Amino acid sequence: MSRRPLRWVSALFVIALLVAGCGSPGDAADSDEIKIAVVGPMTGDAAQYGEDFTRGAQLAAEQINAADGVDGKQITIVTFDDRNDTTEAASVAQKIATDSSIVASMGHFTSSTVYAAMPIYKSNQLPLVVISASDPGITEQGNEWVFRVSPTNNLGAEAMADLIVNELGLKKIAIFYLNTDFGKTEREFFTARVQANGGEIVLDEPYQPDAKDFSSSIIKLKNAGADAVYLSSYYNDAVLLIRQAKDAGVEIRWFTSAAVLSPQFTEIGGEAVEGVITNRVSQGDSWDAVAEAYRAKYNDDPSPFVIYAYSAVQAVAEAARSEGTSREAIRDGLAKIQGLETALGPLTFDENRQAVYESFDYLEVRDGQFQLWQP
Repeated sequence: MSRRPLRWVSALFVIALLVAGCGSPGDAADSDEIKIAVVGPMTGDAAQYGEDFTRGAQLAAEQINAADGVDGKQITIVTFDDRNDTTEAASVAQKIATDSSIVASMGHFTSSTVYAAMPIYKSNQLPLVVISASDPGITEQGNEWVFRVSPTNNLGAEAMADLIVNELGLKKIAIFYLNTDFGKTEREFFTARVQANGGEIVLDEPYQPDAKDFSSSIIKLKNAGADAVYLSSYYNDAVLLIRQAKDAGVEIRWFTSAAVLSPQFTEIGGEAVEGVITNRVSQGDSWDAVAEAYRAKYNDDPSPFVIYAYSAVQAVAEAARSEGTSREAIRDGLAKIQGLETALGPLTFDENRQAVYESFDYLEVRDGQFQLWQP
């Protein structure tokens, strides 16, 4: 398990402490609105994820507000673009944290950007609800201002390893992974579980986030003797890699991280991604109702990141309803959540402020859509 802090985080923490004095977190308890920041990549290659965050949060806010809000107070969503860049994430976090009208923040997309922002939120006493970054270490830092509604990447990676090796009997596995905190930690969990299950990693291939040409890696794949490939990737790079491999004549079974779960994966990938299998946390009872409302509003299917953002707003609203609308009250209210009915199912935060998950659904791309996988 990777708990290594990034070297620049300590430096950012010092900077945050120095500049925190330029503004006070304040107390928004007397305001008639509950202002929540949603921050992520609103532009750039990962902008689809930022759009998912925003749409999920906006939909939840609209529905809560239509039902008289939180004790009469309306939820307002304000968005910020960190461009999925650590320097920009720190800058944006500072802007959010020193705006006394904002009582909670939701985001960022990757573990690296969360690590860059965490100390700034803490020093300004602003609760952060993580809605996609999956490194388990994020909620193992003892930071009482950080919560997470999305699952950690060890859970999904281990579930995929169990499916591939134990259920499907595919023993020789190639893994391609992003050379980032996300990719490297997920690769560690997946590899360890494959080996524990009696499988073998026959190709262990990192690649850079801006990679566009995978030809040399595909040659290695052809010579590896693999039964299956697992991709710790986002949808753009996963599509490129799969398409280039198939164009080169590679015939093999493909499995991916849940990070590819976006309508863009199937739209961009087309025929090339038919048969790809991934997973997601099992749906809550209200998932279908939220998905129906989302389709009616946006004419599109919601990704899990939409549902995470929706559920995060539900959690913040419940915390405010329970304890009050100051930053400290929302933090305290989030920590007390046990069994809250959300779009993800009953939400409970453990002692590390991590949402508890126990089961996953497997999904296969069939006829251009993610559908429940049938053994």
